[in-house]
Amino acid sequence: MRTSSFLHVLSCVLLMPCLHGADSRTSNAARDEAAGVPSSLAQPASGEPVLSPELEEYAFLEESLLYQASRQKNSKLRLFATGAVRYDSNLFLAQTGEQDDTMWSFSPGFQYSLGESESQFQVLLDYNLQVNRFERFQSQNSLNHFLNTSLVYRLKKTTISFLGRVTQVTGGDVDVGGQAQRLQYSPKLEVTYDATDKIRLGLSTAMERTDYDALLSSTTYRVGVFADYAFSPQLRLGLQVNQMLQDVEGSGRHTGQDVLARVEWEAFQKLFVNGSFGVQFFHSAQGQDSILPLGSLGLRYEIGPKTSMTFNAYSRSQNSPSLGGQYFQSNGFVTTLQQQLGTKLNVGADFGYEHADYRSYSAGVLSDRQDSLMFVRPWVKYTLHRHLSLELFYQHTTNSSSGTAARSFDRDLLGLGLTTSW
Repeated sequence: MRTSSFLHVLSCVLLMPCLHGADSRTSNAARDEAAGVPSSLAQPASGEPVLSPELEEYAFLEESLLYQASRQKNSKLRLFATGAVRYDSNLFLAQTGEQDDTMWSFSPGFQYSLGESESQFQVLLDYNLQVNRFERFQSQNSLNHFLNTSLVYRLKKTTISFLGRVTQVTGGDVDVGGQAQRLQYSPKLEVTYDATDKIRLGLSTAMERTDYDALLSSTTYRVGVFADYAFSPQLRLGLQVNQMLQDVEGSGRHTGQDVLARVEWEAFQKLFVNGSFGVQFFHSAQGQDSILPLGSLGLRYEIGPKTSMTFNAYSRSQNSPSLGGQYFQSNGFVTTLQQQLGTKLNVGADFGYEHADYRSYSAGVLSDRQDSLMFVRPWVKYTLHRHLSLELFYQHTTNSSSGTAARSFDRDLLGLGLTTSW
């Protein structure tokens, strides 16, 4: 897919709030992490920057000076770039006859923000380009794009939020069992209204589109309403109902209804829980009905001043881009443990597991594939200078797959990255 296609979609997503609206800030699923694309730059699964305590006071002073200097325009621009090298023991995710290669990667990017956390109008643009070059299999050279957008407009009782994510990548795909090129974008528009001090009402619209080159593409639309009740300043519970419509290439149009429980909880100023979980009543175009678990729930626990843990569990169904007339139900989690040692060294580990059951849209299609996927990724980050850090990671992935068109594989990744930011 050409870069011009990405730029066309990018312009559509940026204009989407005027038209209609998957949260751009949700964590990757274990399947996505295991594919190797997010780990190309040797960064933790959480994607959160780690600042040395030794530099916090200086950084705070600089932030204050920058804020005062930019107070009139109320905007900030950050630039960053990463150079990385990564060894891949099984580039094509093969069960036998593995092919290894070394990839060199360069990734420049920027983050632009306008407005503060409580400003009436707030904008965030976060983009990076990833240039990948392989030593042996040069046909796999690629340009990957990652964009996150967020726009928030606040009135007295009403808040309008737009979230958007666009990715164009060439990389490992567990369903395909090899390298695949895809373009994914997921805009979401949400309107909330504070009916009382404790009751919040909302309307949500979202679209998720995945385009594969030479494989099966799909689009999912959702429109929903929700209501939340604040039992305390730290606890808010609610209920959300969505109507779902899904267009799948070669399989027709499917529908469904989502019923989700919502939760926002902050406990002891150390534990944070946020997300929604429930079921989807799925109706395929061929008349197959299913009740599927659906949702995602994130947890962050500040174990100590230098130790933290995140845990993200999810259930979702996705169209199979490689197997016609089939989709798969994934249930899994990704967890990260992060520890700071001294003033410049941070160590951590990411672990993820997912089980996927393949199902058919119609009774006449055999669908018995199952995937049990696991990855573990220890990593180290060392601050060389307040503008420069060095990152090292190792990742082992195992996929035990059975049934028709099974895609079992083992894979090891070893990466080293140098990041600078201003």
